[in-house]
Amino acid sequence: MKSKKLTVPPNSFGDQNKWADYIEILCLTSEDKIVTADDIYDKIYGDKSDDESDDYLDDEWSDEIDLDNEPNMSHSEKEDRNKTKINDVFEFLISRVSLFNDLYPFKLSRSPSYLEIDNKLSFKQYSYLGLLISSNLDYFAKYRPKLTTSFEKNSVFVFKKLFPENANIEYFGKGSDRDNRFNANKLSDRLKQLSAVLKIPLSPDFDENEINNSNTGDGGLDLVGWFDIMDDNSGKIINFGQCACGKEWSDKQFDIHPAKWNNFLHLNQPIIRTLITPSSFRKYSGEWFKKMKIYDCIVIDRLRFLKSLRKKENSKVANSNFTIVEEIIGWNLDYFN
Repeated sequence: MKSKKLTVPPNSFGDQNKWADYIEILCLTSEDKIVTADDIYDKIYGDKSDDESDDYLDDEWSDEIDLDNEPNMSHSEKEDRNKTKINDVFEFLISRVSLFNDLYPFKLSRSPSYLEIDNKLSFKQYSYLGLLISSNLDYFAKYRPKLTTSFEKNSVFVFKKLFPENANIEYFGKGSDRDNRFNANKLSDRLKQLSAVLKIPLSPDFDENEINNSNTGDGGLDLVGWFDIMDDNSGKIINFGQCACGKEWSDKQFDIHPAKWNNFLHLNQPIIRTLITPSSFRKYSGEWFKKMKIYDCIVIDRLRFLKSLRKKENSKVANSNFTIVEEIIGWNLDYFN
């Protein structure tokens, strides 16, 4: 898939997290590592009358932003409205400075409004940038496989924090880094291994003939954790984990829903479900952005992810995407001239 051009913004001001990400990405990739509210307004909403008016729009994405969605407004009214919306996003960024504190890799000014990258980034801040990029894959399609794989592996550090020290935490997803307990290549065989390890029988509806022999995927299950209650009988405490990059992560909660997994396993006990996303899902206050988007699931978003990491884990997470982050910082794109 072709990357979305960085000069094409999110299609709605309704999600300030996406717009805050967008401004951070523009700052990260810009030539001077600084972006102002006026820069963004001029590039997105400025005069489009000359021959180069829409050169920055990618045909695949050009319908995502409607510059004239209120035709009865005068030019000056639209200008005021759009400048206000962009300034509102800069106001929202104040909450990120407060919530993330020393994890935040940018410096923010409100008078005048601009965002600037820190000139000496820590491991914690590199970890933040890795998550920022991973949650905006539309802009970084070139790196999608590497980013999604490393996010799944790094999520193990966070997933472990939900368990006591004697718990078993395993990667169940695609690739060669799985434990011997889940070393089967075919999904159907790995589901049998999962059934045996968790002491949960296969579903009466389970039919491996319905699972393609070439299917080496994970069935939507990236991580699995469990611990025994004094013995190795059934009735363990079990947690299914799903790692979801990109902007539509909320829908991924259904990948680990019992309604789906009852087709594979006879779930005769409750299963805890956890979704881990690199996205920031917060209101200005730090509360969940939209509580009704969470469906009977523990959500670990960008803030929870970063705050859970110890020093050694932070260095591993930072290093896993260090080359990509540095390469993207080195783009030095001349957006605003």
